[in-house]
Amino acid sequence: MSYTNQCGFIYSLPFEEYKILPGLNQSKLRKLLSSPIKQKQGDQIQQAMNFGNAGHCLLLEPHKFAELYVCAPKGLQRRGKKGRKYWEEFCELNKGKNVLDSTEWERLQKILNVFQINPKIRRFWKHGETEVSMFWEDTELDLECKARMDWFDTDSMKIVDLKFTNNIARFSNQKLMDQHFSVQAAWYRRGVYNLTGSKCDFLFVFVEKYSPHIIGVIQASEQIIMHGEQAILNATKRYIKKT
Repeated sequence: MSYTNQCGFIYSLPFEEYKILPGLNQSKLRKLLSSPIKQKQGDQIQQAMNFGNAGHCLLLEPHKFAELYVCAPKGLQRRGKKGRKYWEEFCELNKGKNVLDSTEWERLQKILNVFQINPKIRRFWKHGETEVSMFWEDTELDLECKARMDWFDTDSMKIVDLKFTNNIARFSNQKLMDQHFSVQAAWYRRGVYNLTGSKCDFLFVFVEKYSPHIIGVIQASEQIIMHGEQAILNATKRYIKKT
C-alpha cells in the first residue's frame, strides 16, 4: 500500500517504508544544526547506535526482535584476526539478521525485565500505540513533513520518546538543548498540533544501559519547546537554501 501524499497518523507502517516516503524530518534538521566535529563524532559511535536500535526494537516491537536479531555464541568476539573471521562466518550463517554479542544480548534482556515492571512505563504502555508515523503539510514552513513517534496516545495527548544513555543524571534542560533533543520534542509536538489542532505533552524516557538500568522520565518544558521551535526555524532556512 502506498501512503504517498497522505497526511495523518499511520499505525503499523514498517520503518523501511517510512524512510523512503517524502517529508522533512527532525533527524535532517538536527544534522543541519550539528557542527562538523559533532557529525564526525557521530560516525564514531555507530556501535552505540546499533545497541540503541536493538533496544528500541526489543522494548517497542518485541514481536519483531527475534526476526531481526540473533545472539552470537558466548565468547565470540570481533577482536583479532581469528575473532573477526569467526564473527564474519557466524554473520554469514545468519544473513539477514543483526548479530549482537552475548554481553549486549544479556544486557538487553535485563533492560527488558526492568522496563516491563517500571510503574511509569506500565501506565504509559497501558494505552496508546508504539511506532506511530505521522505526515503533515506544514503551512508555516510550506514544507511536507514527517515524524515517527516511539509512543503516542491520542486520548491523553502524550508523546513518549525512548533513549538509551550511560548516565541519566547528565540530562539537564541545557543538555537537552545542546544535543538538539529540543528540536525533536518541538518537531513532534508541531506535527501533532498541525494534524489535531491540540497541544500535547512530550516526554523523554531515558534508560541506563548498565546495571541497575535506572529509568528516568523527563517532560519537555516550555523552555525546551521554545528553544526547539527557534532551532527548527533556523534549520529550515538552511534546508530550503540547500534544496
